[in-house]
Parts: sequence; structure tokens; C-alpha cells
Amino acid sequence: MLVELRIENFGIVENARFRPGQGLNTITGETGSGKSLLLQALQMALGARAATGFIRNGSSRALIEAEFDASFQKELLHLLAEHDIPVSDGLVTLRRELYLTGRPRSLVNGVNVTGPLLKSIGSGLVEIHGQHDHQRLLDPAHHLDFLDSYAGTEELRDRVMRMFQRLTEIRKRLRSVSMEEEEKQQRLDFLRFAIDEIEDLEPAEGEFEALTNEKALMQNSGRVFQDLAEAYNLLYEDDHAVLTGLEQVERLLDRHGELFVGNLSSSVEGRAGDSRDATRGSYEEKLSMIRQSVYQLEAVVEFLREQRQRLQFSPERLEDVEERLQAYRRLHKKYGGTTTLVLQKRDSFLRELASIEMSEEEAALLKSEMSATEADLQELAGELSIRRRSVIPSLEEKLSSELAGLGMPGARIQVSVSRECATDSEERFVVHEKGFDLIEFFFNANEGEALQPLRKIASGGELSRITLALKSVILDRQSPATMVFDEVDTGVGGEVAHTIGQRLKELSERSQVIVITHLHQIASLGRFHFRISKHSRNSRTYSRVERLSGEERLRELARMLGGSDPALMQHVRGLLSVAEP
Repeated sequence: MLVELRIENFGIVENARFRPGQGLNTITGETGSGKSLLLQALQMALGARAATGFIRNGSSRALIEAEFDASFQKELLHLLAEHDIPVSDGLVTLRRELYLTGRPRSLVNGVNVTGPLLKSIGSGLVEIHGQHDHQRLLDPAHHLDFLDSYAGTEELRDRVMRMFQRLTEIRKRLRSVSMEEEEKQQRLDFLRFAIDEIEDLEPAEGEFEALTNEKALMQNSGRVFQDLAEAYNLLYEDDHAVLTGLEQVERLLDRHGELFVGNLSSSVEGRAGDSRDATRGSYEEKLSMIRQSVYQLEAVVEFLREQRQRLQFSPERLEDVEERLQAYRRLHKKYGGTTTLVLQKRDSFLRELASIEMSEEEAALLKSEMSATEADLQELAGELSIRRRSVIPSLEEKLSSELAGLGMPGARIQVSVSRECATDSEERFVVHEKGFDLIEFFFNANEGEALQPLRKIASGGELSRITLALKSVILDRQSPATMVFDEVDTGVGGEVAHTIGQRLKELSERSQVIVITHLHQIASLGRFHFRISKHSRNSRTYSRVERLSGEERLRELARMLGGSDPALMQHVRGLLSVAEP
């Protein structure tokens, strides 16, 4: 369960804390208030790609920290123990730090972790369902994922996927070995030339950018050198240099400090006993400020001296830099637009070169391995297909029941399964990355209508309900500790919206549920109601999260209905009274 989400300098959020409770949590707010930022911050804490564009303007870093109670998640705790991540009282804290300069940091309970590990840990804590799920429903390529989630066959499918990838690699290596001799020699000549061309330069990550910056600095070095020299002279070398004068001021004041304090203190004789101490403190404070200024200016002088020395470039160095930049540009043009891609291409060439140079004996071993792997893959894919097909009747029945409960009586989803026969045998099937099966959902909204592909006929409101029905059925089998629904109510309203809200409330009896919604029917059902709003201060925009109760919640629900007149407020009170357990 998510205990708290802390956000600093993320987009328009300067500092915010979101503390959802157990049960149904609803989040509302006007468009652009920052609701999407809250979700993006949570996703980033869970391991999503860190982007510096989210850092608040004027800040050098952003911080996101999500604290969870994982006391009852044994598999997750075991994963943490495997990576020597300590856990106290079942609390797990995921922390992401984003910097304008430098790499982002990912920590779990104070331990630095890799991005993949953070994502793996995050997936065991929260499941997020957003508007993109609607689009996934329109793409049959994703229908198989829904079926596997319901069937619990993801692990078996992953085994099929790994074996398929292994078979693909074997076939690729075998093709390289089995080339015609002339073609093989031509390919070998190209690979060796390309590898030598790349390795002759010895490219390194970041060098191209560093050389580009150095060249620009050298080309402008005359004017820069002149300005640095003039600034250095004004501070240090001139007869009336700033630093020399300031040092003289320091010596003069330091020499007469006690006398100055004594004269001042005699003039305040008879006043409070601590006057002399106050005078001395004030005087010494000002003298200390002068000394600090001297130290700081000395640091500036040293910096200017170093930079001036660096700018004394020779024409030969400029030629060397330009020559190396040209070499980089040639490689970028031939083998990829960046140094990273060039290095990846070189590694690919090295692997291919090794494959082509394999002996005939190795080719025979590959053929034998390919044959055995194909047989194993056919068997494993067959087992996966049987398990999938066995749950389809149950899935179709439960989906019909869920859709009826969501205001679609008579609606039906049928799971269509097909296979593709291999060209060399009608008894063997083509194995794809996810097995034999080609899956597509067919749908009719009303009893008696013909079933048609879901992608062709479902409306926005129907997609919202079908998505929720699928999630509900799947979650009945594997319910995570926290579920987040981002505007799952898109395209619906009225009684249907209330029905969706009731279903979300039922889900919240098993798991913590967080819902971002624009509909008052759903917001009124939340056990906890949060509002995200934005305001301006000193020409800056700020977003904040606040938990609502009492009159504040009434006003927010009334705003969602479009007003705040007495009749509307009374209607809202009625909604809340019905929603209360």
C-alpha cells in the first residue's frame, strides 16, 4: 500500500505530499492543475524513464520519494533480501533524484539500485491503468497479453519467448556460417575493413561533444582571452587593483579595531551592560565580511588565471581537433548518427565476424541444436496454447457478467483463437514470439447482434467499461496492493459513471485504489478525496495537493457539477450521504 508520495521541484510542483489511505482514494482538479504530474511522479518513482525536462524551472534537481507498506508482500520482500536491501517494519521507500547535470539516482531504502531492478520492485507494489489501456484494446496484438494475465501464463510465455529468441539467434548464426564462399569472403572483407576503420579512431563516448566545445572555445579565444586578462588586471595587477585596495582596507580596520571599540563604548557609558559587547560584535562582524570578500576575490583571481592559461591554444591544436572531428563525422555518417551507435555497430560487426569464421564442425553443431530447439519450442508452445484455451470459456463468462454490472446487459466478448500452419507441414504450426496463438477479441453491445472485431465497433464509453471489466476479472486472480486508475471514466457519464464508481469501490475492499477522475459520481464514492489545484505567486505557478472533507469536499463536487447554488449543494450532500458506508 502506498503510504506517502513526496515530490520536490517536479514540473509546477514545488513541494507536495500525497498520503492516500486504505480503500478508495479519488483525485480531482481542473484541467492543467497537475493531476498528470502526480501520476508521472509516481511512475518515475516506480522506475519509469527519468527525464530532466520535469525538473522545475530554476531548480537544479528534482526529488520523488514513494513510501510503501509491503508487510504482506512476501515475494517482494524476498526480492529485496536477494539484493541485500534492508527492510524495517515492512516499509519500502523508492527514491528518484533527477539532476540537470549528471546522471539520475535510484535508491530503495537508501541503497543504490539499477533501473531494471527498481522497475522490477515497483511492478510488485503498484499497478497503473491509464487511458493508454483503451488504445491497447483497439490493437489485437495486445489481446494476448490480457488473456495471459487472466490465465496466469506469463511465466510460461516468457519461457516460450526466451526459447524463440534462442532459436532466432541460432538461425542467424547458421545463415552466417552457411554463406556461399565468395559471398562469405566479401562479407569478411567488409567487416574487417569496417572494424579497423572504427578502431583506428578509438572513439570514446562524449569525446565528440567535448571536441566540439573545445573547437568553439578556441575559435573565440582571442576575445575571451582579452576579456579575462582585463578582468584579471582590474582585480589583481593594476596599480589600483580591487583586491589590493580591499586588503589595505582590511589592514587599516584590523589595526585600530580595539581603539575603535573603546571609543564607541565610552560614549555609551551608563547604558545597558552589554553595549560594549554589542559594539565589538558589530565591528568584528563587518571586519569579517571584508576578510571573506578578500578570500572570495582571491578565488576569483585564481580562476581567471587558470582560464587565461587554458586559452593559450596553438594553431596546431586547432588543426588536430578539427581533423579528429572530421574523422568522427565520417564514422557517424557511415555507421550511425552518434558515437554510441557507432560503437554498437562495431560490436555487432565483431559478433558477426566471429560467426562467419566458425568452422564447418560448428555449423553442424548449430544445425543439431536448431533441430532440438525447434522441437522443444513446438512442445512448449503447445502446452501454452492448451492452458490459454482452457480458461477462455471462464473469461468470456466473467466478462459478460462484469459488463452487465457496468450497465451493458446483453453485451458479450468472444475470444477468437487461430494458428498459422507451417509451410512444410500442416501438422506443425508457426511459432511466434508469444507462441502459436493469434488472439483477437470480438464484441457485440446488445444481445442478438453479430459479433464483430472489437477494434471496429466499440465506442469510447464502451471501451472504458470493457477496460474496467477486463481489469476487474484479471485482478480477481492477482490483486496488487495498490491500483491506480487514470481517468478510466473517459466517455461515460450519468448512471454508468456511478456504476463504474461502485465497481472501483468494490475493488478497493481488496486493495488500495487511487482514481483520477473528472466525474462527480465517482469522486463522491471515495473514502478519501484529494484535490489538486494550481495558483500563482510572484509570477510563478505552483501546484498543490490537499485532502478534502466537510464543506471543502462539498464545494469541489459542486464545482465538478458546474456551480454552487443551494439546490446543487443539497444534491451533493445527498450523493455523499448515499456513498457513506
